[in-house]
Amino acid sequence: MTEPIPGWTPKRPPPSGDGEPAPKPRRFWWRFLLAAVLIVAVSAATTATASLLYLDSIANAIRPENDKLQKKLNKFLADADAGGAQTFLVIGSDKRANEQADPGRSDTTMLVRLDPDQGLISMMSIPRDLKVEIPGYGTGKFNEAYSYGGTKLTLRTVKSLTGLPINHVVNVDFLGFAQGVYAIGCVYTDVDRRYYHSNEGVPPSEQYAEINVQPGYQLMCGKKALAYVRYRHTDTDIVRSARQQEFLSAARSRVSLQDLVFDQDELVEAFTNYTTSDISDGKTLLEVLKLLAASRNSTINEVHFPAELGPSYVYTTESALKAAVREFLGGETVQEAKAAQHRRRRELAAGRKHRRQHKPKRKSKPKKPKLEAVKAGSDGLVPAREAGEAEAKLASRRSRGFFPVYYPTRLPEAAHFVESDPYEKVVDPYVYNIKDEDGNRHLAYRMVLVAEMADGDHYFGVQGIRGWSNPPILEDPSLTKTINGRDYDIYVDGENVKMVAWRRGENVYWISNDLLRTLSNDQMIGMARSAEVIVPKQKKKRHEAGRSRG
Repeated sequence: MTEPIPGWTPKRPPPSGDGEPAPKPRRFWWRFLLAAVLIVAVSAATTATASLLYLDSIANAIRPENDKLQKKLNKFLADADAGGAQTFLVIGSDKRANEQADPGRSDTTMLVRLDPDQGLISMMSIPRDLKVEIPGYGTGKFNEAYSYGGTKLTLRTVKSLTGLPINHVVNVDFLGFAQGVYAIGCVYTDVDRRYYHSNEGVPPSEQYAEINVQPGYQLMCGKKALAYVRYRHTDTDIVRSARQQEFLSAARSRVSLQDLVFDQDELVEAFTNYTTSDISDGKTLLEVLKLLAASRNSTINEVHFPAELGPSYVYTTESALKAAVREFLGGETVQEAKAAQHRRRRELAAGRKHRRQHKPKRKSKPKKPKLEAVKAGSDGLVPAREAGEAEAKLASRRSRGFFPVYYPTRLPEAAHFVESDPYEKVVDPYVYNIKDEDGNRHLAYRMVLVAEMADGDHYFGVQGIRGWSNPPILEDPSLTKTINGRDYDIYVDGENVKMVAWRRGENVYWISNDLLRTLSNDQMIGMARSAEVIVPKQKKKRHEAGRSRG
């Protein structure tokens, strides 16, 4: 990244932004739901057979607003091939209603690529504070591009930064996020730690958004979900982006496109009023829905942006960014992806029926890590039986001995269990109840651990749930291995193990990696292998106890 020319002052954003009207502050939940169509609905029931007439009714409703946006974006968007991979730029804009002259800023920017040929859905967030060159404005933080020039300048900045061809843009006001989560029935989320902040007694100049979220697997709704995904005051921009990607991956299974079609009037109103996009005709919308349907069983590929924190900016290097883009494209370079696109166009133009339209062929799924049996002491873990057993006894006592409690007896050298803190409302281990999808309550516990490293604290944890053998988070393990007589389900993100789970009867347990996947694969497997259990003692019935005394 180059520095500004000495003596030259970058242009500032015009008072009224780029003339792009903010989404209207009404019926907020539908605005996020439209973004969810592109992000989280890809695994749901297909509606690709919906009639083109119905889709045209949506397209006609959105055309007056979105035609203007499309004309502005046309020369910066790449043509999309029918049935081929497409890349979407999703912008979550943060418009303050009480600041009329404020053009807003990009609160969240994410690239989403749907590639049915490779069976991949790739997601990569761009840090708000990333140091970039903003076309026409010079060096600045990435989110300033939206303040200077709205959607168009953000698109140009992303293209200049990554080199990626982008097919569609969706801009949604994230003030509607809370209602959007309610609309999809809330989201089961694996929360890594305690998030708490209260403004009570805090001077106005030091106040920021309040939050009160307990650790552990839970059903998260509305304002709590919004506070969780936007929280950044004790986290870095990188961790915040990882948390958002994790939440959207979990939300993916909660949305049914088929349900949306049944409420056509609401859907038309949603497209009309609550989001903006370059999609402005029924044919394009139908192709997007077909792509969503073709990608419904795809593997989620969460690409973590290669960033380093600085005092004022987040930085990256050209080589690290190229590697991330290659991962985002499923192992291809930008040039290779473009060449594949050209080949597809030539085949379609020649009238040859592309076989992948009928039976998608997965070319190169993300490589799974080699999970060989790890020798004791070779995985970077140290003995921690005493601390683990003390934690488990607390969890067992708080759960009143109602179900077995597993605990790790080996931990990474820099890790320890989080201590309870009344001031921060931290209780560890945290024992609570969770409702399943049928409304049945299950006892659960969460042990929160932290690894203190040079780049900050990394939170990971041990989860147990009584009597719910198939929570959504445990669907579709990457692989299953039997080690020392215990069956483990292993869940992989790219080449990193993000979770290792096992069962005891109807009870389930797992160890979760931190949001940045800092712990190595050997450490994740090693901790799971080391897990031992405290089994509650069965209480004798009174008459049996009386007999034994007699």
